[in-house]
Amino acid sequence: MLDPSTIDSIIRILKNDSKRTLKMRVKGFPSPYYCSFLIRDIEWFNTWSSSGSVYRRKSDRTRNCYQDLRVGTYRHDQTCNGGLFDNDDELDSINHTRLPIDDKCHDALRLALWRLSETKFREALADYSTKEAARLSTIDENDKYPSFTKLPPCYDVKYSRLEKVDEDKWVAFCKSISKWMAQLPQISTNWVEFDASQETRVFVSTENRVIVRHFKIFSLSAEIKKLTKEGATIAQSLVLHVATQKELPDIRKFKKQILEKHKQLLNLVHAKPIHSFSGPILLAPKPAGLLFHEAIGHRLEGSRLLSNGEGQTFKGQVGEKIVNVPLDIYDDPTVSSFNGRCCTGAYDFDDEGTPSAKAQLVNNGVLYGFMNTRAGLPCKNNTLNGHARSLKYQRPVSRMAVTIVKGKETNTWQELKEKLIREIKEQNKPFGMIVYETAGGETETNKYDFQAFYGDISYATLITKTGREYAVRGVNFVGTPLQALNNIIAVGEEQVLENHYCAAESGIIPVSTISPAILIKSLELQAKDEELVTQYILPRPKLSKKSWKEKRKSQH
Repeated sequence: MLDPSTIDSIIRILKNDSKRTLKMRVKGFPSPYYCSFLIRDIEWFNTWSSSGSVYRRKSDRTRNCYQDLRVGTYRHDQTCNGGLFDNDDELDSINHTRLPIDDKCHDALRLALWRLSETKFREALADYSTKEAARLSTIDENDKYPSFTKLPPCYDVKYSRLEKVDEDKWVAFCKSISKWMAQLPQISTNWVEFDASQETRVFVSTENRVIVRHFKIFSLSAEIKKLTKEGATIAQSLVLHVATQKELPDIRKFKKQILEKHKQLLNLVHAKPIHSFSGPILLAPKPAGLLFHEAIGHRLEGSRLLSNGEGQTFKGQVGEKIVNVPLDIYDDPTVSSFNGRCCTGAYDFDDEGTPSAKAQLVNNGVLYGFMNTRAGLPCKNNTLNGHARSLKYQRPVSRMAVTIVKGKETNTWQELKEKLIREIKEQNKPFGMIVYETAGGETETNKYDFQAFYGDISYATLITKTGREYAVRGVNFVGTPLQALNNIIAVGEEQVLENHYCAAESGIIPVSTISPAILIKSLELQAKDEELVTQYILPRPKLSKKSWKEKRKSQH
């Protein structure tokens, strides 16, 4: 975290340089009307171990800058397609986004900002010319909406201290856990990783907006794998993302969580593999959150309404019912915690300097609105809600932050299972499925690809008409957005928070999802893309036995 005096010095430089950029002129081309700098200063530490040995121990400090330089007017500037295609790695400006971290002398910083501004201005003029030329042959349906929304002056600076990271402690923690994991029965490979990222963001614009905020994310992950006799690799992962180290478990609690994963792994080793399925499925809260994130969340990111290349599934449907059950979906970056846990996707201001606000997306099953940036959108209820986000040098586009799903007519977990069994009988299916855990997902939103999504199932069971459950493996759930949403027939009462990361056009960013379980009348499962491999030629080496002290510690 940057100290107050360094922050104040950087603010003064950014104020001066942002005003300087507005003086740039090229005859026959539009002038700059807006400039902002967003500097991210990041201190990072990472270590990971396997089978009791350290594979990496690394700490680093980096600083980068995103500059938004706009030419023309607020009404009409060079941006188009919602900014989704403004992040080409081949752009010359990308080479100038890395900044020096030496704050004893800021000459290098000012030179770096000068070079960045020069290239950004040239690229902006080129984009403006391309946009104008396109109007000769194609109609711009978004021309009636403003390119950018002006905001009033703001000075909101907060200072924060670095949370001390005991590197030796976490190295020892990962070593100890990985050595213990290697002793677990039937484990082929294992690893444990700790990652700490602490960031200061300094935002300054020509609208006299000065904003300073600090972000901390600490991650603790572990994975165990087993190669089955058939040649399939079975894996179970435990991933925790928190905003303070106080939320991370101690060794004893972390081992207990890993033992649950180990139990699931052994179940999967002997589980029945299936290749496809279509029928009633009960999604536990975290898999349900993944479905909402992939099936509807990305499609309600307003920047996609401005791109002709996007499928725009919900364009023009504000006020129409899109979910048959009464539930609300909204994204609110101001929700910083839930049930005593921090939401890593929360923030006060987005990456365009807009105050964050609740974006009501679905109200009682009816589409209400979209997450937006400062660009105008072709929809009703479009008030600024501050969802422009990016990783580093990318142009911020509308992204999810803290997505919350809440049912108005809810059921306990037991009631959902009973309804699932009734649905199995009514559909005359041999079984249904309960998805307890997922390991990520993906969706396609552009017109070129199919409008579909999928979820990577990491642990699920088949459930019979009698209520008996069997572990199953080999499939992921897939679906199309409208059909999946319309097939929801019941919602759980308990909401569960999951902090995770989301990848899209503007980079990989932290997000949080708070969701209850859902029962779906019908969802399709398809075979996992996995390759069977031959068994190890050499037998696994015998590991060194634990010392008496290590045995005693593990027992306590």
